[in-house]
Amino acid sequence: MSEGLLPPDERMLRLHLESGRFRSGAAAGWWRLVSLVWPHLVAGITARDGVEYGFRFHCADYPHKAVTAQPWDIEKNAPLPGNRWPTGRARVPKAFNPGWKNGTCLYLPCDRHAIEGHDNWRHEHPALLWDPHKGICKYLGIIHELLNSSDYGGRRAA
Repeated sequence: MSEGLLPPDERMLRLHLESGRFRSGAAAGWWRLVSLVWPHLVAGITARDGVEYGFRFHCADYPHKAVTAQPWDIEKNAPLPGNRWPTGRARVPKAFNPGWKNGTCLYLPCDRHAIEGHDNWRHEHPALLWDPHKGICKYLGIIHELLNSSDYGGRRAA
């Protein structure tokens, strides 16, 4: 399908994936594009211990609506089992909580599903809210920061 025939939300996502912001993160080794089969994008994000975590983003209505991300097993192309999610001391286990919404999204203010019912986050965590101008790079950057923070404690024990 030629780019002119793509739906507007997919076209915008593809433009953001070609942006300097996305390319800079990829060149720095922070993340990589694994696949894009509309409306899902799979990205790998590298943690400070060298572990790459996969995330499957649902991107319908991009960038007007926030995306939602689910930890993803890149090799099996399936949801990542909870015992393989990232862990840590405080922030990381809250954000990466396999018990939250049955592991279908992250507990972050930038997530489409997590923000629902958390209006207080708009005032408490404005820097972590979805920004349609930064788009997918904003969410990728937040995940990368968490996985590379001193709070990150590696992969959960099986």
